[in-house]
Order: sequence, then structure tokens, then C-alpha cells
Amino acid sequence: MEYMHAKIVKVLENDDGKERVNILERSDGLFEFRSYVEQTEDEPYASGPYWSPRLHSGLYLSAEEAERDARPQVPWLQSPT
Repeated sequence: MEYMHAKIVKVLENDDGKERVNILERSDGLFEFRSYVEQTEDEPYASGPYWSPRLHSGLYLSAEEAERDARPQVPWLQSPT
């Protein structure tokens, strides 16, 4: 996955690799996160797996801040209690 406005600085994936969070550094020096889930279409015009967007964050001053804010919003990133 590539972005025109940013580069991926960290990828967090769940255990089966079907969900991920990308931590991005934007070209303006700010950071954001985006979460995706892998889905599969079995239609003749569009078959196969693709990444479907789930969350798109606001802007942060650091990658650590973006990741810290993503954790409570993405269930599989939450620490077990």
C-alpha cells in the first residue's frame, strides 16, 4: 500500500494478518494513522482480496502520539486486562 501524501513509518498487524494500522508521516511533517481490514470479493468484475479502510485519524506531532491514540480505537490493539 502506498500513499501520495505520506510514507509509512510503522505497520501494526493483528495475529492473522487480516487487519492492520499504518502509522504515516505526511509530507508536511505531521503524522496520522489509518486502519484497514482485508476483505475478499468473489464477483466476476472484481475478485480477490483488497484492503478496506476502517479508521482515519486526525493529525499528530509524532508517530508515537498517533500510535498511542490508535490503540484504544482499534479493538485488537488494546492490551488484555
